[in-house]
Amino acid sequence: MSVDGVLLSAVKHDLTNKIIGARIDKVYQINKSLMKINLRQTGENLAMAVSISANGARVHLTELNYENPPYPPDFCMLLRKYLTNGYIQEIRQPDYERLLEIDIEKRGEKFTLILEIMGRYSNVILIDEQKNVLDAMHRITEKVSSERQLYPGSKYKYPPAQDKINPLVVNKDNFFRYIPLNFADDSFRAIMYNFQGIGPYTAKEIVDRAKIDPKANYDELEQAEKNNLRDSFVRLFQKVSEGDFTPSMGIDEDGEITYISPFPLQHRSPEKTINYSSTGPMLDYYYIHEIKTKVLRKEKNELLSVVNKYLGKNNKKQKKLRAKLKDSQQAEKYKKKGEIITANIYQLKRGMKKAILPDYYNEGKELKITLDPKLSPSDNAQKYYKKYSKAKKSVAHLKREIRKLRHEERYLDQVKLNLSQAETTEDLSEIREELNDEGYLKKKQRKNKKGRKGKTKALPPYKFISSDDYQILVGRNNRQNDRLTKKIANQADIWLHTKEIAGSHVIIRRDTDQPVPDSTLKEAATLAAYFSNARESTNVPVDFTEVANVNKPKGAKPGLVYYDEYQTIYIDPDAELIKSLRR
Repeated sequence: MSVDGVLLSAVKHDLTNKIIGARIDKVYQINKSLMKINLRQTGENLAMAVSISANGARVHLTELNYENPPYPPDFCMLLRKYLTNGYIQEIRQPDYERLLEIDIEKRGEKFTLILEIMGRYSNVILIDEQKNVLDAMHRITEKVSSERQLYPGSKYKYPPAQDKINPLVVNKDNFFRYIPLNFADDSFRAIMYNFQGIGPYTAKEIVDRAKIDPKANYDELEQAEKNNLRDSFVRLFQKVSEGDFTPSMGIDEDGEITYISPFPLQHRSPEKTINYSSTGPMLDYYYIHEIKTKVLRKEKNELLSVVNKYLGKNNKKQKKLRAKLKDSQQAEKYKKKGEIITANIYQLKRGMKKAILPDYYNEGKELKITLDPKLSPSDNAQKYYKKYSKAKKSVAHLKREIRKLRHEERYLDQVKLNLSQAETTEDLSEIREELNDEGYLKKKQRKNKKGRKGKTKALPPYKFISSDDYQILVGRNNRQNDRLTKKIANQADIWLHTKEIAGSHVIIRRDTDQPVPDSTLKEAATLAAYFSNARESTNVPVDFTEVANVNKPKGAKPGLVYYDEYQTIYIDPDAELIKSLRR
């Protein structure tokens, strides 16, 4: 969701109310696309975040704490030189463009910090009174653009203008003047394409408030409908010009953000609407939520691609070895031929290429046997015995290798499940470290998220409390499953796991020798089914036994165990029950 001119005007309204007259205390450049400017206002400290990232371009007051780099980049140093201890004089949004101009005065000199919030074309530029560019966060040279350059010494030019009208100069009398006659497209596009700074959500809201379908063809509207559209437009921008904003966020039934806007959007029909007193807290929440989600998704996909690559290799090897095993299981045929040659050795002689001999294993039938003419009958028999011996050994070897591959496949399936159900970047860091230690990551992939090589601090298992007040613990990943079952759990605790399905280890803690209530057992089984590959299934089989009956084979990969003396319960995963038990 990008910031349009309407949302930017709400941000400008909040900035104007809060930071005019504020002193610039410190400038930080968090990374190549994000800045934070600390401000000192009478009686309070404030901070303004500015981002030019393609997917998160924005400016707003922020209460978030960012980790500052050890060494400030050159652009940050330049801003500190010119702006530190300067005072903010005025904030403008020229022609309702997606840019803000912040005038700053320092010891009689005036500078303007220009914030162009335009998606992947966003930028931050510092100019002097003569509009000379002192520097830009993203420099643009003649090699990049022949139309507009932004580098030290160049003259500042606005981004190329769009052929649109500033909505703040529109009224009932001139509204239709700015929409071409016979505009044969969606009604919301008649607003979005002809008026400056209006994004699709705002345009659709204007049309919806006029009781018109946003996708209705504008040219086919009755004049009364067009008049309603005009009135809706004028009413909304009357509120904008008066600074009458109610920053709002829509939330769907899954808790995901569906929109952010300077006012509630009726046409989005969210499950829940959260209104804010100003744009700062709303944008803080939205971008921290979105950024965390995107980082989580990116890291998940990176690790999933590694796991899928090794699963693919594993499956190819298994297929190849199973084909070899099928061939090697013909060993008995070699033995049979050797025995038939030996039984008929006096009927054979060197130089024969084949022989048709009685098949003693199938009465009344004969068997055609290929011979090596260079070998004696005895040596031909020995040749078949050697093939038999080699095939028998090969079968044993191939079965061992296939078992190893099946073991690895089970492990990688479990890692894949852990990745799909990981909820935080910390969860992913533990899985990354595990894959590293198991040799699945290349050197360049082995550092943790912040580039450190040290061990990730172990996360606690998920904790739940049953309706009978029993503590239930659920492992987040393979290593934690091992730690939970073999180190945290007591021998008398109850261990649960989905039958022959990848899933987390689940432990019911027992403080007494009394049997665990059936209700707690069912709730723990529900957890085991939910935190498994059978989350979307029904009637899921879950095995349970005392921890004392769970053992880990020597040399087994993390999370893999075997168990005996168990019982099985069939259960349906229940997300609502999980929520009610979580602590």
